[in-house]
Amino acid sequence: MTTTETTRSATDLAPGPRGGLQAWRNLRRFQEDAPSYFLELQRTYGDMVRLPLGFFTVHLPFSPDAVRHVLQAANGNYRRGKGYDFFKIYMGTGLLTTDGEEWKARRMVVNPLFHRRAIEGMSDAMVSATSRVLDTWAARAAGGTTTLDVIPESMHITLDALGSAMFDRDLEPDHPRIGPAMDQAIEAMVFRGEPRQLMPAWMPFGYQRRVARTRADLYDIVGDIVRAHREGEHADRTDLVALLLAAQGSDDGPDLGDDDVRDELMTIFMAGHETSGTGIAWTLAELARHPEVQERAHQEIETVLAGRAPGLDDLAALPYLKQLVDESLRLHPPIWVFPRDAVADDVVGGHRVPAGESVFLTPFVTHRMPDLWPDPERFDPDRFAPGQEEKLPRFAYFPFGGGQRKCVGWMMALQQSYLTVAMVLQRFRLGTALGFDDGLATLVSLRPPAGLRLSVTPRNR
Repeated sequence: MTTTETTRSATDLAPGPRGGLQAWRNLRRFQEDAPSYFLELQRTYGDMVRLPLGFFTVHLPFSPDAVRHVLQAANGNYRRGKGYDFFKIYMGTGLLTTDGEEWKARRMVVNPLFHRRAIEGMSDAMVSATSRVLDTWAARAAGGTTTLDVIPESMHITLDALGSAMFDRDLEPDHPRIGPAMDQAIEAMVFRGEPRQLMPAWMPFGYQRRVARTRADLYDIVGDIVRAHREGEHADRTDLVALLLAAQGSDDGPDLGDDDVRDELMTIFMAGHETSGTGIAWTLAELARHPEVQERAHQEIETVLAGRAPGLDDLAALPYLKQLVDESLRLHPPIWVFPRDAVADDVVGGHRVPAGESVFLTPFVTHRMPDLWPDPERFDPDRFAPGQEEKLPRFAYFPFGGGQRKCVGWMMALQQSYLTVAMVLQRFRLGTALGFDDGLATLVSLRPPAGLRLSVTPRNR
């Protein structure tokens, strides 16, 4: 820490670094590596920290009870707030950025696609998308070993599966446009306190022009999807687009305009594959770093599947596969922080949170608290062996958030992860490549700035 002095002007406020000029030093630390900085704050000040960041103040509750209070017990007092303003650049007023009755009405429209039975029906699309990408790995390996960055590879899988399941669209031809546009978008949607992010969108600077151009590219792709549905090309499908378009003509649901339909599609389109892909990539990286875990999982998969593609009915017989995915999400939750703003004064973790100030709930830190997770940096899937998770307090583990605003796609993300990881281990042996780096960059999801490069060797059957 730059300083260990705590705020003492009000005894009911949580401890933490000083404000004033120190707040700008805090902001710099936040910009450099926020997750590691928050972890350091928890180790220094305890389970509730008050952190001045430039012109703003955020409160960091880390204990499971405090997290439960904000996400569940007092959820009516907390809104998405300032932390989500920059998501509106691309997602407008969709599920991720709205609150209150407007959010509830929109959630009711899309709910049918996120029920368990509907998600189970997406498994064929998930398996097919994974198979296509793994075929390219096999071709690149050509009987030997190749190296690749598994982050874009995993996102390729999740994007294609999402396109098929949610939009009835083969997004493969759109990848050359989607990739660069997404890279710009995930940079723009996370506020780092940079001056260029605070300048009006109409100003003719390079950053503003790039944001406008990539938004137009993504809007164009989503617009094509909507036009195809309006013209009847997908009349026999009940996908996300069909549900939203049907809601436009319904008296029972929200009054959705064309921009509202676009915003909801953009939300699912962007959030639905980026975080899932990152989560899968981290799981593959942990398997590469822990060959004993990799081989134990491979043996389980071989015993159950005997070389065939996995199906949903197989997952119950693959408990260790589920454990290692859960453990990877503990160490590397793709959504590393959930921001909220307090509507009225509140008390969280025994300390006052004034109305209008922000609360950052941080699974990256809570998942590393030693009193909850002994030897917390160690990758150990047996933490999630049957019966173990029930011993933990509620919200000791919350990679998908919690309460009524828990990620709507959490079951879809887990199902995709289980199926994809199983298929990778069936066909390939993973290792860490020269120059492997798992440092952190806080984009929309938590990932290394240099990617996750692994060695990939086909398994000889």
